[in-house]
Amino acid sequence: MSSPDDIAKALGAAIGNNDDESTVTHFLDTGFPPLNFALSSNWDKGLPVGRIVEIAGPPSSGKTAIATRAMAACQAQGGVAGFMDHERSFSVRLAPQLGLDVTPGRFVFKKPRTFEESVAIFHKAVETIRSKKLIPADAPICWVFDSLAAMVPQSVIFDSKGKERSAEDRNMNDNTALARATSAHFPSIAMIAEEYNVCVIFLNQLRTKIGVMFGDPRKTTGGDSAAYYFSQRIWLGASQIKKGTDVIGTEVTGKLVKNKVARPFLDAKWRFMFQPDGTGRFDAERSLIDFLEQEGRLEKASRAGFVMWDGKQVSRDNLADLIRAEGAAGFDKLKALLPPSYEPEVVAFVEGVTEEEAEAQATAA
Repeated sequence: MSSPDDIAKALGAAIGNNDDESTVTHFLDTGFPPLNFALSSNWDKGLPVGRIVEIAGPPSSGKTAIATRAMAACQAQGGVAGFMDHERSFSVRLAPQLGLDVTPGRFVFKKPRTFEESVAIFHKAVETIRSKKLIPADAPICWVFDSLAAMVPQSVIFDSKGKERSAEDRNMNDNTALARATSAHFPSIAMIAEEYNVCVIFLNQLRTKIGVMFGDPRKTTGGDSAAYYFSQRIWLGASQIKKGTDVIGTEVTGKLVKNKVARPFLDAKWRFMFQPDGTGRFDAERSLIDFLEQEGRLEKASRAGFVMWDGKQVSRDNLADLIRAEGAAGFDKLKALLPPSYEPEVVAFVEGVTEEEAEAQATAA
């Protein structure tokens, strides 16, 4: 009987040596340490490069803001970012407020008509970047599709002869066209992401399953194939933040319903605030203050809504303004309070039991 070394030599001569495993070596900082931790088990990392990620949630929950932060982080590492605007709603003019460099060559912006055209542009762009060595080999690429639900398969628009179909020509088969398109193309997208070192982000919409009485009734568009190829799925939920009767923002909870990079099922909370120009701002400063206070890393003051900072009682809002005014140096002061070793609380939920009921049971126990 041959030894393992002899077998390895024989197979190596016939089919080559074993391939390297697919591991993530680059991450894109979201700008919010608790979200980074939920994604990568590290305060400073975040979204994985070389994988496909889904960010799904209701309107005005900050999906595009997270993706824009990821694109900016990619550029900061010497990479190129791309955005496929299927929803026709991305503001190139306002994106720099989130740190994105929209200079052509640093940023690619396209409005494809079909799913297939979008994937073809993505593949050609990243292949060109890598084959022509336009950026350093270790620099990442970040490519965002907004959104999967808005990507129209070619078969819905054109018939088999390439003629544009009218609304009267469409039928029930078109309702499953997107699932067929993802089934056909997502395997190659996953391969391209890994081979060309791309963080591929699909924004998506959350829908509610009709008639579901137990468990999570939410689902996303794109079919089962898309869900299978996502390495991470971040589902967002949002509740309104009001000032008087005015809605000034949302408190967002992001849950990792799937994570093949780090521990799954963690979550993070942050504030997404609306601006006068119609945009939204990821309020990382105030959100991190809330997290640090909750974790006991920031001392509560005797006055409600206040914390201790530099020996003084400061309201959480005023402290956030102070940190924001100091820029990166101020935010680093907050980050320095994060625990070097952190183990999130594990809460087991029984299917069919609400979160409130589970908390009540845990308290009673």
